Amino acid sequence: MNPRALAAWSVSGITIALATGNPVYRVLVLLCALNLLVALRRPDVSLRGLGLALLVAGLIATAVTTLASHTGDHAFLVLPASIPVLGGPLTVEAVFFGASTGVGIAAAVLAAAPLSLVLMPNSLVDALPSALARTGAAIGTALNMIPGIARSATEIRDAQRMRGWRPRRIREWPDLAVPVVLTALESSITLAEAMEARGYGSGARTHYGAVAWEWSDIAVCVVAPAAAIAFVLLRLADVIGDWYPFPTISVPPVNVFGVACCLALALPALVWRR
Repeated sequence: MNPRALAAWSVSGITIALATGNPVYRVLVLLCALNLLVALRRPDVSLRGLGLALLVAGLIATAVTTLASHTGDHAFLVLPASIPVLGGPLTVEAVFFGASTGVGIAAAVLAAAPLSLVLMPNSLVDALPSALARTGAAIGTALNMIPGIARSATEIRDAQRMRGWRPRRIREWPDLAVPVVLTALESSITLAEAMEARGYGSGARTHYGAVAWEWSDIAVCVVAPAAAIAFVLLRLADVIGDWYPFPTISVPPVNVFGVACCLALALPALVWRR
């Protein structure tokens, strides 16, 4: 696959996920992105950590919205008004709105995830113009940092458990956090030395080989942005309605054209192969 085509797909998915508050369209984008990750992720990549992180982010978004928003007709709990910010009724509508926000966050993150979980960092850097070589190197390193820290944390945790470590209290967590931080710093220094040894920044960027455009890459690069542009235009024209659960929960409106724009993001999983 062509990295530029995948980048165009990611931007399109993020655009649709953030252009609407309708949970139906956000769920469709999330499913298309998850389908792409499952089908095309690198063999050494695990989606478990990403899934747990998105679950925690969704729960936090739901909790914050529920506690901070006191709008809605159906209250299931009333906190004392003396509690700053949190005092007041907690409504079912706020729970649903928070869940919709969490789904939107998950959809946007999963749409961007293929840039680090499908592509190699060097492929992403090579896809950028020469003028953005330094920026691309920084982006590629940043995208590769989180999976690297996650793998390091897993290895250190397993090693600590083999030595009898058990996280029973919060004050015992530095036994895991300190080695993870030191390992991350050591990896950063090693990366900097490797880049310096290879002459990074001393001249024009070189390429091992040019990436060719296949018909499948062109199809994805055309269809995904076209779907995102069409979705935004339909949203501005009020053809695709938004959704707010206040003051009373209602069924999210669904438009066939909006669904078609979201389902167009499933094209990469159909035309690309690992």
